[in-house]
Amino acid sequence: MSLLDGGPDEVLIYPEVVTLDERGNEVRVPAETPVPARGRVQPVASSEAAVAGQQVTTTYRFITRNAPLGAWARVVWDGREWDLAGEPQWSRGSLRTRHVTALLQARGPQSNADLPFVAADATPEDEGAD
Repeated sequence: MSLLDGGPDEVLIYPEVVTLDERGNEVRVPAETPVPARGRVQPVASSEAAVAGQQVTTTYRFITRNAPLGAWARVVWDGREWDLAGEPQWSRGSLRTRHVTALLQARGPQSNADLPFVAADATPEDEGAD
């Protein structure tokens, strides 16, 4: 089975929909109901601002056979919310190779509760001693 058809990562995609705002204007927003999709999520980059600790932008690449992705879609993966950085790239090759690639950008900072705790004075020998 191809990684495009059944990759190891499952994401929830809230596809972009067109709705009316309070003034009656058409606007694009993420849908309220998610669509599950399987594919491959790969790290791309993590860039930090000049002053350490001020801002971190984490970016991942999501590759799948087909998914309802658009510039205003929202993605949930690994317990975090992600926005699309730009529009998805559709590769319309043969039936075996066609796929969509989207760059996912973290919506906010990762919660410290999600990170493993390591004591400041811990040594590598301490990690295995439970």
